[in-house]
Amino acid sequence: MKILLIGDIFGKVGRRAIKEELSKLIEKEKIDCVIANAENTTHGRSLSLNHYHDLMKYGINYFTFGNHTWHLPEIKDILTKNNTVRPLNLKPNIDEGKHGHGSIEFKINNKLIRLTNLLGSTVQCHDIQVNPFPLFNRFLNEHKADIHIVDFHTETTSEKNAFFLTFAGRVTAILGTHTHVQTADEKIYKNTAYITDVGMTGGSLGVIGAEPETILKVFMGEAERFKLSPSHSKYQFNAVLISINDNTNVADSIKRIYIYEK
Repeated sequence: MKILLIGDIFGKVGRRAIKEELSKLIEKEKIDCVIANAENTTHGRSLSLNHYHDLMKYGINYFTFGNHTWHLPEIKDILTKNNTVRPLNLKPNIDEGKHGHGSIEFKINNKLIRLTNLLGSTVQCHDIQVNPFPLFNRFLNEHKADIHIVDFHTETTSEKNAFFLTFAGRVTAILGTHTHVQTADEKIYKNTAYITDVGMTGGSLGVIGAEPETILKVFMGEAERFKLSPSHSKYQFNAVLISINDNTNVADSIKRIYIYEK
């Protein structure tokens, strides 16, 4: 089985990259399932209902999210769909946790597949999350699947590395998202595929997918805050492709996908 996870789709350029590249990649690699992090899809924050339907039309089967999930009110309806997962480790009784699920199960080729989304502790998002480490440890003790894919959405490389070493051997893949810069450390350890960050699908000449103007002013000391407006430059398409042995349910390989618009 081959599973593709696409790095954070950022704005209109990111959506265009999916439209132009995904179907060709599915055909070339004979991909069975496509997952995408969609928290930045609509103008850089959250996912609109129209864009949700567009991305499915382009070939995405399942969606993960992150700290920008709840920017649009209509996300509450989207999170009721059976192909979306918002972060699992939300504090009890907060509004963000009242809609959707942090982990879902589905079947492909008679394999029970679990998809889980987690927010790291180092993401600053109004203190809505609990520590993902003990929570996920308890979760794994109670939930089993043939294949388990984890989107770990967090800020620091150290937290992603620590999470991988903690749970290697207990899930099929741990794939980092959020920082938008694809890392070159893909590996398989204790039968678990891993990469620190899958990367970003959006404007290749922006700053992590955003227009650089206001961001550069912050780094130059000319402003205190910046706005993440999606870049309109040519696109990049970032993803990882996981090949899983049909007999053992173990990851055989993990391959980075990095496509530039010509």
